Amino acid sequence: MSDPTNLPSLYNFIIFNPTLCKKEGEENEKILFYHCSEKISVGNKVRQVGLCEGLINFASKFSSTPCEALHTKKTRQVYFDPEPDFWMVMTAKIPERGCRYISNLTLRSLLIMSYDLFTIFYGTFTSLMKSLQTTDELRLKLRRFFDPYKSTLKIGESEILDHVAGAKFLSLDSTTYLCAQRFLNCLKDRHPPVLYTVLIHKDKLIFSDLNKHDTKVLYHYLINILFPAQLDTSDMEFISKSLQTVGRYLNGPDNFDEGIKASRLHLRTGSRDGNLTQVFLLVYNNLNTTLCLMIDAKISCTKNFYKSLDSFLSSNVPQFDDIISKQVLPRQGSTLSITPTLPHASTMSDSIRCFFFNYDNLAYISTLHNPPYVATVFMRIVCELVSDIRHKRTADVLVKTNHDMWISARKSSGRLLFTLILQKNTSIITVVEELKRLSAQMFCRSYFTPV
Repeated sequence: MSDPTNLPSLYNFIIFNPTLCKKEGEENEKILFYHCSEKISVGNKVRQVGLCEGLINFASKFSSTPCEALHTKKTRQVYFDPEPDFWMVMTAKIPERGCRYISNLTLRSLLIMSYDLFTIFYGTFTSLMKSLQTTDELRLKLRRFFDPYKSTLKIGESEILDHVAGAKFLSLDSTTYLCAQRFLNCLKDRHPPVLYTVLIHKDKLIFSDLNKHDTKVLYHYLINILFPAQLDTSDMEFISKSLQTVGRYLNGPDNFDEGIKASRLHLRTGSRDGNLTQVFLLVYNNLNTTLCLMIDAKISCTKNFYKSLDSFLSSNVPQFDDIISKQVLPRQGSTLSITPTLPHASTMSDSIRCFFFNYDNLAYISTLHNPPYVATVFMRIVCELVSDIRHKRTADVLVKTNHDMWISARKSSGRLLFTLILQKNTSIITVVEELKRLSAQMFCRSYFTPV
């Protein structure tokens, strides 16, 4: 494992709006959020933001596409303009020794996801500016979200999941999937204020009636922020006293008699006239099943409604979890479990790794993240290839590394497939034949372009 001190790290994170500076001497008014790993004065903050603004304006003279990145000897800086007049800037500090690599696409993906997460919980910057009485209230909300969130950013890790931001799906047979649909439809029929649902088994998505964007952002929040935060939080466990069934709310109430405390979400799903749909989020977990309920924020639900909802969940989720588990357990470990035909390769885990992504439904399948873990240098090459082919409709690339390994990248029909051949002294003819065999065996139903 790499020494964290020898990896790129977050240096600063800035959000600013140039139009908030009305006259000379009030340049600090344009700064809405500023984090820096070093203690700096207000004057230096103003100068840094002014430099960013100057670079953005300078670049706009040469291209209609907004400035995206700036490289210096010691830093990598990326820019993102999520809304008119609002800019977000993230700077990574490059160590003098150790790993000096970091992808622009990785940094921008982290920056964009941070905006998407803020938006889903608080709304857009523009809507907040209109609804709040002062700009200081917006600054407070930004600090409330980004101060804790910045610690979750893995700047020094080149991670393909930061680029594609997909979700692992749980494949079910038709009977079990219909059972899931019947369970969710029954829940919504008995509790009409529940507008949308997201159903997850362990870390795999079963169903979501949100659009792709909202599903992607909510899944990222659950898997990378909420679920890890619950691992050491035993006091969050909630016992449904009426049935003595172990269940817990990962957010929301510990006791419905003490009032309802649910997170408010702002969704693009169902939005009209540019106004985001506002809902309350309840995340209920029982055994291996997690159910996200989005409740209409326009309706004032009573305690009796929430108690009825809790009773329904406590009695039905364990039964549903049992049905899913009975189907999943016999198939555990079967996904991408293929014995390669390469010479001297005993198992797929030590010779071939794959990553498959479907742009249409954001589903991915991966063995890159299974132990023994793929070396960081190969993950960086994969991330660079993602960056190189992201704007191409089709691509077929085969790379031989300095370590005598092979990496294949294929993109076609809205699908992306990476294959790592981690077997030394393998000829290109053998590699091509193995790629043909793997594509035919694993992805014949979803990937059609021949090698």
